[in-house]
Amino acid sequence: MAGTSLRAMYYSDTANRIAHAYALLSKSHKKIADFVLGAPAEAAMMTIDELAKACLVSNATANRFAKAIGFDGFADFRARQIEAIKQTLAPVEKLKAGRDGSASSFDIISDSIRHDLENLEKTRETLAPESCGKAVDLILAAERIFIFGSGISYYIAGILTHGLEPFCRGNVSMMGTTGGVNSALRRLVHAGERDLAIFISFPRYAPDTLELVEAARRQGARILCITDRPTSPLARYADVALYVQAERRLLPNSATAAFALADGLAAAVANRRREGVDIQMRLAARYLPGLAEGPGEDAKRERAGKKRRKPGEL
Repeated sequence: MAGTSLRAMYYSDTANRIAHAYALLSKSHKKIADFVLGAPAEAAMMTIDELAKACLVSNATANRFAKAIGFDGFADFRARQIEAIKQTLAPVEKLKAGRDGSASSFDIISDSIRHDLENLEKTRETLAPESCGKAVDLILAAERIFIFGSGISYYIAGILTHGLEPFCRGNVSMMGTTGGVNSALRRLVHAGERDLAIFISFPRYAPDTLELVEAARRQGARILCITDRPTSPLARYADVALYVQAERRLLPNSATAAFALADGLAAAVANRRREGVDIQMRLAARYLPGLAEGPGEDAKRERAGKKRRKPGEL
């Protein structure tokens, strides 16, 4: 669990609190902070006596450290750390608990489809009309649109980018496609209050996405988030948040409802754009040459040809 867990824990709520308070911490408190960031899983399992001993400080200092970074005390600090570990290991535990040796491949596939249908219906039932309207308003009003997702959310971001591109004056771009988070950050430094940043993330909530949504907020960009619930760490940064059901019995998340929402957003934007039909006609003309010319074009070309003919030519 070392590599993945360390990264997930490093970007946990505790790590964020430490980052914001670090410059003001005492020398002893910084020793504890460095230990927690360097060995988050180990620190989470320690009692106050064990942590104090490992950092060569007193129990009282360890308790004051927890308060200095915003917790009620050491018990609260430890509980949050343990919760972060549980979230990191949740997909593993879900797979262990959900496996059924007696089920056939057909049973598993059929059950997976049934579960996705339930997710789709729950997502549809819980969509808020006001939030949907505001989301489309933000998209249509944006000067530029930046979209980012990591992991499975990367592919959802791709579908949304593909769907929005024809109807947003070509000003939609998917961040991080080649250079990851660093490339995305270089794009976001140019974002401003006229721009929209769309972020997509589901449990375990990719650290890169959280870093970027914070950067977008600092830049003053409007923010639309697609995530799973109001308690998602993305939700507090959003001007508008759209929630989709992403539960899956054996796998970490289901992306089916999120893909459907991305398609729905693109359709709603196309419906609001006055030139939407014309845009689609021009795109279709690539496959059916002459389609975009409209009625009467053949007759116009014939008349023009007659004018150019010399006398006696057929």
